[in-house]
Amino acid sequence: MERYSTSLEAPILSSNTGIDWEGQSWKDRVFSHPERTVRIATAFSGIGSPEMALQQLGVKHEIVFACDIDKPATKSYMANYPITEDKWYNDIRTLDATKYRGMVDLFVGGVCCQPWSKAGKLEGWEDPRAKLFKDFVRVICQCQPKVWIFENVDNIVCATNTIDDEEVRSWPFLLNQMTDMFKEYGLNYDLHWNILNASDYGIPQHRERLFCIGFLKKTDFLFPAPVELEKTVFDYLDEKTPGIHKLTARERVRLMGFPDTFKQVVSDSQLSKQSGNSIVVQCMEALYCQMDITKYGIIA
Repeated sequence: MERYSTSLEAPILSSNTGIDWEGQSWKDRVFSHPERTVRIATAFSGIGSPEMALQQLGVKHEIVFACDIDKPATKSYMANYPITEDKWYNDIRTLDATKYRGMVDLFVGGVCCQPWSKAGKLEGWEDPRAKLFKDFVRVICQCQPKVWIFENVDNIVCATNTIDDEEVRSWPFLLNQMTDMFKEYGLNYDLHWNILNASDYGIPQHRERLFCIGFLKKTDFLFPAPVELEKTVFDYLDEKTPGIHKLTARERVRLMGFPDTFKQVVSDSQLSKQSGNSIVVQCMEALYCQMDITKYGIIA
């Protein structure tokens, strides 16, 4: 497998796959197999952005398993998605996904971003939460989904780590960790990554995130092209009067792409925190449409 240079002198790997500027817009695409059911599993599941995107697109799907260590997030997830307790896991570190091999079409996770976020201490690999990346990859190796999606802050491609007293680039280091683990399991996922901004996919907020996609088979793929914004932040607010406005928990959830039918079962402060930790739903929708996620489903 390809090795990625971790040297600080090497170019920053902000993407390895381009944007589909010439093809059909993701918003105009029609799913090729609407009759199929996509078996989805998530880790760091939060309030279920990947699941919500499938719901809003009308894609038939089944939740194979989900996982999050945060109890309030667990409460929110359980209240909004059809999942039984035996399919819920509280800690990815103890999740053995081997029994799900051959049962997962799509696996999605946004590993804790604090090790690489500018809002954090930027401790990189020295932050214990960064090691959860290897658990994320381990779960992929165990259940071997047809396609998986990894999401994190855009700064992960610029951040550095100190490894064996040497300062190296974080993202190439993580890619090498990933590909080495895949090799141990005899896997050769086709990797594609790029940085997408929520404002380019229908949500009026500047929120750039790295999305890395792995296809079990070699796949021709380009990331979805931006679309014009049809709404402003003002359209998401309950209070329409001009002036300084502190966003409510419900408004924060809306600005992550969730509908008002999303049930609030935790405090406003918890829901605000959960929305901030989530993936923008419309970014997931754009990726699903672009890759035609129904191709990876099964006849239930």
